[in-house]
Amino acid sequence: MIKKTISLFLAICLLMTTLTILPTTAFAKSYADQLRDKGFPESYISKLVSLHNKYPKWDFQPLKTGLNFTAAVKAERSPHSKQLIERQSSLSAAYYCSCASCKNKPQEGSSWYSASQNAVMHYMDPRNFFDEKHIFQFESTAYNSKQTKAGVETILSPTWMHNSRINYLTTDGKTRKNYDSKTKYSDAILAAAKNSGMSAYYLASKIVQEVGSTKATTGGASGNRAPFIGIYNYYNIGAYSGAMDGLEWAAGYLRLEKDATIYSDYKNGKVSGTKTKAKKGQYMVWRANAGKYYRVRLYTDNNGRYTTGTSGYVPKSVCRTKYFNYGRPWSNPYKSIYNGATYIANGFSKTQNTGYLQKFNVAPGTAEKHSHEYMANVQAAASESVTTYNAYKSAKILNTAKTFIIPVYSGMPASTANVNHISTSTSGSTTTTTRPSTTAAAKNRVTGLTLTGRTQTNLTYKWNKVSGATKYYIDITNKTKGTNFSKTVTGTSATLHNLTDTEEYAVRVRAYVKGKYGPYSAYNIKHCLPGKVSGAKVKSRSAASVALQWSKKAGADGYYIYRYDTKSKKTTKVATIKGNKTTGTVSKLKANTAYTFQVAAYTTDSSTKTGAKSSKVSTKTLTATPKISSATSPKSKKITIKWGKVACSGYQVQYSTTKNFKQNFLDFTVKNSATSKTFSTYRTKTTYYVRIRSYRTEGKKKVYSAWSATKSVKVK
Repeated sequence: MIKKTISLFLAICLLMTTLTILPTTAFAKSYADQLRDKGFPESYISKLVSLHNKYPKWDFQPLKTGLNFTAAVKAERSPHSKQLIERQSSLSAAYYCSCASCKNKPQEGSSWYSASQNAVMHYMDPRNFFDEKHIFQFESTAYNSKQTKAGVETILSPTWMHNSRINYLTTDGKTRKNYDSKTKYSDAILAAAKNSGMSAYYLASKIVQEVGSTKATTGGASGNRAPFIGIYNYYNIGAYSGAMDGLEWAAGYLRLEKDATIYSDYKNGKVSGTKTKAKKGQYMVWRANAGKYYRVRLYTDNNGRYTTGTSGYVPKSVCRTKYFNYGRPWSNPYKSIYNGATYIANGFSKTQNTGYLQKFNVAPGTAEKHSHEYMANVQAAASESVTTYNAYKSAKILNTAKTFIIPVYSGMPASTANVNHISTSTSGSTTTTTRPSTTAAAKNRVTGLTLTGRTQTNLTYKWNKVSGATKYYIDITNKTKGTNFSKTVTGTSATLHNLTDTEEYAVRVRAYVKGKYGPYSAYNIKHCLPGKVSGAKVKSRSAASVALQWSKKAGADGYYIYRYDTKSKKTTKVATIKGNKTTGTVSKLKANTAYTFQVAAYTTDSSTKTGAKSSKVSTKTLTATPKISSATSPKSKKITIKWGKVACSGYQVQYSTTKNFKQNFLDFTVKNSATSKTFSTYRTKTTYYVRIRSYRTEGKKKVYSAWSATKSVKVK
């Protein structure tokens, strides 16, 4: 009986324990419910759950774009040439745009065509890529310290970069076998990743996608494309219509700010030899530094056709170097890999922090939606994903913690079967954003493209009407960032909005006549009206002048210095500083007088416009220099000097037995009311030299005028 009672008691306890723990286990949310709570739509759930079951450390986060899917696809195809796909025998005609403007018409080179609407829908629909090979286009591009050199080498394995030290051509066209004795391409990529804060595997995949092949023959990696010999662009940044555009970007758009002479020879700091006259605006490629000179190669760009000119030496002072940022010019592969990663991080990573978003810019926080996209190849993000997967698999790190940021749209199609999924190449085809190609006769070329107005954020253009044109396509390249966008209008003028005054824009226009686009106009390259000048301060001052300095303002053709009247509250222009100088002097001022100045940048086109004035800079000119009227020796070891009175706090007198006052000199101060002074010397029958200057007390500091002319006197 006792045993039965104990058994019954234990059974009840066991039952109570089971009932107690049921709420925290049986009713815990499934992973599918967790995804729903995050905001993933139902059509995403099953495949993401399958991936999570296999890789439980993977974290999926929705990116709510706020966009209708169909509208987003339409925007990404405006114009159709924004989305390209390479002609391949394995692809059906359904992949290629069949509209009248695109059908059978290559948009870049001979093999890149506009992608069809269905193809773009397929590659934009995230649900088509929820498998372990293609999911990595959604992986965060942030730096991961667990990524290894072995993993990078796996990504590079199909290319000449695999397990290789960096070899390249110099700007002289000579082969340099090693960047240094140790550094391999994988080392450069790892260093670039750590410095930029980006994923090493992402960077390696990007490089393979852009320039990878069995040999370094692609434009961005070969170093042999004239006029850009020895220039490299491993990410093809700025390569809108081909590799040459990217090389020009990587070279830094060096050009003359004024007319100059190019010399053929340089030795010991001096130039000589054959002289070549070059005009302001002449473009050049940097070849080497030579003291105060650059060694350069001249070139011209006629609508994408580059012509190489003479080489020689030109003063650095006459060159525009504002695009020598991000380590440009990229004169070796290491520079390109290392600094290019920083550029990508600064330009894309804040909102476009996945491969998908760099291809399709639908991020909700971006100011450049559907533009500022890294490549035109519609398959690029999926292709790079496979490369990354292979690297992770080889390095055995597929199951490590990873974050995937996946776009979510409204109005998505119920079915994902827009286009059958295909394998994507990772062999390194160049994937560059391209402008629409020319398909009509030169007679339809737009002429007279002129900037008619600008503000700090807008540029307004006009051009001559083309007979029969029904619309005009405006192509805009941000030459500072290396990005591109476009606009279509029906009239012969347009205003570009939401621009940045520190960035330079290259604009060209073409007409649409009878179903075809004509040739582009010549480029018109301008900045917006420069904004407020910063950093204005006094550089130096005298009794009659004040020298100012300030920070350089991109796009300025020069600067005005204004004098501000504190009584009338009005300004008067008192100096014009042309070109890119950031210092200027205001002369013919009164001694010991307070002045206030401001600086503003100006631009010159059909009319001159002035940007906002700097903050006020107040100062006071120095006291006038007194003039010694006489210096005599009234008796032994005595000197008497007399001078003209000036407004000041006092005077300093200095005397010496040496004319240059470098030794054997003494000085003393005199009250401001005095106009003469007698003082003793240590020697007799000796010639002494005397000079005087005035001073003004500013706080606890004495500020002196220039010294007077020296008087000599022989002491009795």
